[in-house]
Amino acid sequence: MTRPKIGLALSGGGARGLAHIGVLKILTSAGIPIDCISGTSMGGLIAAAYASGISVDVLEEEARRITRMREMIKLVDVSSPTRGIVKGKQFQEYLTTLFPQEICIEELTTPLALVATDLISAREVTLSSGPLLPAVLATTAFPGLFPPLEMDGCRLVDGGVLNNLPVRQVREMGADIILAVDVQFNPLLELPWQEINMRPSWPFPFPDFFLDFYRAELMMVAKLTQAHLEQVKPEFYLHPSIPQDITIFMGFARTDEIIACGETSALEVLPLLMEKMR
Repeated sequence: MTRPKIGLALSGGGARGLAHIGVLKILTSAGIPIDCISGTSMGGLIAAAYASGISVDVLEEEARRITRMREMIKLVDVSSPTRGIVKGKQFQEYLTTLFPQEICIEELTTPLALVATDLISAREVTLSSGPLLPAVLATTAFPGLFPPLEMDGCRLVDGGVLNNLPVRQVREMGADIILAVDVQFNPLLELPWQEINMRPSWPFPFPDFFLDFYRAELMMVAKLTQAHLEQVKPEFYLHPSIPQDITIFMGFARTDEIIACGETSALEVLPLLMEKMR
């Protein structure tokens, strides 16, 4: 290979993670090769879809289809609140339409690394080999919403607990140029926290303690992400300007808007990226 090796790291962020599709649209339309890709949570789901050969056009159409309210309701199978509010069986069945159970990560067209968190050892776990479907289920197992995935003596949940933007993984896969796409709202960067609307638009009222918890979670993720970026500095850091009221769980109705935010973010860095590749 005579050109630099390009690595793409996609963060978690729930509905906001649909912006990753917009980034992929711009990169692929510009002919930018993606030699390896990593992801956490929603970023992990989209990274797995891309690495398995699903075209960006198909991915965008599927995002529009599955985020319709009548389709999302089909994915929710409420359980007794033991390990997760949602059983996750319907979600798993949906994922099998994207990732057949016999496919392994090492067989994918693009090298892939997904990040999960082991609740037993309290450590970050990188999944870069073995069956793809369980790895996707592990990285998307948001604590409290989905039950943990038991795998090889580990109890795995969403990788965003410890590493919401897995830049180290693509560097370890040999990337010379890393594009890190962080879709999570960052209260440390965007505005002084005193000026941010503490009550984003929700479809139904939440008690104040939930809003406090939500804000605290955003702050913790932002701090951890900042630490990871200081350890492994990506050549390009993309932070799409997604409206604050598009939250992790309540933004799926605005799929087109979120994807467009990703496109805008990628277009801003595209000239610099192409120059660096030369």
